[in-house]
Amino acid sequence: MPEIISLAPPEIDALDLRAVNNCLQAWLASPDITVHEQQLGLEITYPRPPEEPGLELSELAPVRLWFIALDSRYPWLPFFLDWRNGELVRYAAMLIPHQFSRQQGIQFNPQGLDIFVMHKALILWDWLESHKLPGERRIRSLAEMFGYELDHDFFQVLRDRGPV
Repeated sequence: MPEIISLAPPEIDALDLRAVNNCLQAWLASPDITVHEQQLGLEITYPRPPEEPGLELSELAPVRLWFIALDSRYPWLPFFLDWRNGELVRYAAMLIPHQFSRQQGIQFNPQGLDIFVMHKALILWDWLESHKLPGERRIRSLAEMFGYELDHDFFQVLRDRGPV
């Protein structure tokens, strides 16, 4: 069952990451961190301006800034996010320019999405290696969530470069 961390304006406005930090520190201290893989959800409560009540959370500057701070501290966080319940896509939406379409849903800026996927692939490869966890399947799955197919040569380059 996913762990849900609730965030409200005081935490968001102060860029307070303590709740996430406490959860992750406990999980990272466990003997097998894979039991926590894709188990983190974020419940965000933040008021919309009265003149624009339909704004998405990703359109609210304080919320996006909080996610930027989160990503700068924990760039490997996608390992723990609950992908099945949309946490990975919402996380990406906080970091990548995008538009919403009623017919097609979220439409990420293509160049921004390219950078995000490759950045996360490189970060996760190194992080998973540091935890002695296999990374190729996990990273392929992350890329596929955004419509990317990473080929064998990409992973061979990562293997060949060795530990960083």
